[in-house]
Amino acid sequence: TGLSRRGSRVRAPSTAPLLPLPEKVSMMKWLDGLSWSTLLMAALLLGLAPFVPEPHLWEKLKMLVAGDLVRPLDWFDLCLHGAPVVILALKGLRQIRAS
Repeated sequence: TGLSRRGSRVRAPSTAPLLPLPEKVSMMKWLDGLSWSTLLMAALLLGLAPFVPEPHLWEKLKMLVAGDLVRPLDWFDLCLHGAPVVILALKGLRQIRAS
């Protein structure tokens, strides 16, 4: 038990995080720390790229409504291109609720 074929000990995987994180960072604090300009730029660039023949996000939303969004790559594209828009909307809703 605990030995590999060559007779050396097998090391247990480390449970340490890859990046040191602060103790308690809530999602809301992370969201508050994002700048509006960065989020707006990311939402515009990723949401509208590629610009020709039509934005990727628009194409994927049309596929979703039509029921043609079946390949894993299409779902990944929808999530990738839509994430900045969703984060921007969440930050906006949070600010509206706070005021």
